Amino acid sequence: MRIGRTAIVFLTAMVFATLAAAPAAAQHDPIGGFFRALFGVPQRQQVPSAIDPLAQPKKRVEPKIVEVPKIPDAQVVLVIGDIEAQGLGYGLQMAFSEDPTIAILSKSRNASGLTRESEGEWSTLATKVLAENKADFVVVMVGVNDYQTIPVPGAKGLEAGGEEWTKIYGERLDRLIAQIRATGKPFWWVGLPPTADPDRKPTARAAYAAFLSSLNDMARPRVQAAGGGFVDIWNAFTDEAGFYASTGPDVEGQIKKLRTNDGVLFTRAGQRKLAFFVEQEIRKVMRGGGIPSLLTLPEEPRAEPRPEEAIVGGPPPLPPAPWTVVGPIVPLGRAAGPDGDGGLAGAPGRTRAAEYLPGGFPIVSTPAHRRLVDGLPIEAPAGRVDDISRRVP
Repeated sequence: MRIGRTAIVFLTAMVFATLAAAPAAAQHDPIGGFFRALFGVPQRQQVPSAIDPLAQPKKRVEPKIVEVPKIPDAQVVLVIGDIEAQGLGYGLQMAFSEDPTIAILSKSRNASGLTRESEGEWSTLATKVLAENKADFVVVMVGVNDYQTIPVPGAKGLEAGGEEWTKIYGERLDRLIAQIRATGKPFWWVGLPPTADPDRKPTARAAYAAFLSSLNDMARPRVQAAGGGFVDIWNAFTDEAGFYASTGPDVEGQIKKLRTNDGVLFTRAGQRKLAFFVEQEIRKVMRGGGIPSLLTLPEEPRAEPRPEEAIVGGPPPLPPAPWTVVGPIVPLGRAAGPDGDGGLAGAPGRTRAAEYLPGGFPIVSTPAHRRLVDGLPIEAPAGRVDDISRRVP
């Protein structure tokens, strides 16, 4: 009994000692805290607090572009335009990063365009930039900022895309292209790609996309007529249905994110793809090739009017008989000639000579008319067993 009492006293002392050493958290949970302290069960891990929804996402850090040192007499590619031209410049730097003979000089202005005529706009800035920066090639990309009114002193501004707006904008395009052409250097105009600005409503996005496409249509013939090259990149940044796509194959064929979250600018992979098409044209010229000249559409063939005597001199030759080809449908109910009035062929009051098959062949000459209207037998094809024309009497 003494041993039993001693054991009970010992166990009781151990329990109180354990409870005294238990953490404060166990005091709020006496039952669970007791067993955790007694048997060494680990405590629950603290659950991290929820992510602050107002916290700003980390800004995407693009990889740095590393270029080899350029030789002193390296050929210079001058890039001018707006914020998309800036991305084009980065892409060209990547394209020629390992070529010491080509240097990229970007003079883009992020918020610039052709709708204003202030000092920072390309409608007035081009002359200065082209004069101060000698280049061997010139690349232009501008227009993404031009979906806005053109100011008119003392009057309401001209709405983007309107008739008068288009006229003035076209004049500024002509002026800028003429200034670039005056340098005597090869130049390319890079077309605008589709965008998907998340701040715009779907209908506004569609209108904006149509506007950008119209700017491409305005610039293309003007650039080509001036001897420049127009680089159309629209389909390179769309899906199979022709709509804006934020991802797609890069220059190596790998599916990458090509556009940033704003739906306008380009990631590094997108910048490299954007520049790829210009790079090919520049390298082609460096190898001795030239910029494709203006692609004129062939004129539609025009039939010269024939002299009157040739027209009335005689009837045109009949076309090949339509029943010589397997499967013709010979109409008997509708006249195709000028005097045709519908009804069955051969009906009373119908003029047989006015009934023709499409192509000008008279219905009266068809085997179907001979058999069904005139009631005469159809001549058998030559060589068939019922061909009696070649039988010996």
